[in-house]
Amino acid sequence: MIFGFIKIAEKISHLQAFHRPDLRSKRMGNKIPNGNIIVDADGRYNRFDGGAHKHKFDRIKQHYVIGSVAESRMLTSAEILRLAPTFLAKLSSILGLRGSRAIDMISRKGRKLTALQVRSLLAWLSTLPASST
Repeated sequence: MIFGFIKIAEKISHLQAFHRPDLRSKRMGNKIPNGNIIVDADGRYNRFDGGAHKHKFDRIKQHYVIGSVAESRMLTSAEILRLAPTFLAKLSSILGLRGSRAIDMISRKGRKLTALQVRSLLAWLSTLPASST
C-alpha cells in the first residue's frame, strides 16, 4: 500500500543541506532519532551514521532532496484502510503487470514510473473524501 508521497521541491548536496539553517534538525548527531544529512560541516562522512551508508557515501553525498510541504503528504490510518483492499488491482492496472503481491510488480530495487503512471496513482489517491485530505 502507499502510505504517503513526496513531491521534490529542491535538490542540493548534503554539504549544502548541512549549512542550511532550516535543515539543522536533519543533521546527524549523537541522538535518537538520528538525522539524514550524512556529512559533517566539512563535507566528510559523518561518524554518527555508524557506517550505514559509508559504502555508498561518494555516490549519495551529492543528492539531498527537499520535499514540497504543499504537494506531499502522509495518508491517515483510515485512508490507508479504505484504499488498501484495491491497491494491488490498481497497481496492476497502472503498471500493466500481474502479481499477487506488490513486490511482484515493483521489485526490491523499486520501479521507475512514467509521468502518466504517477498521475494515475495520484488520481487514485485523490478519490479520498475531501475532508480527509
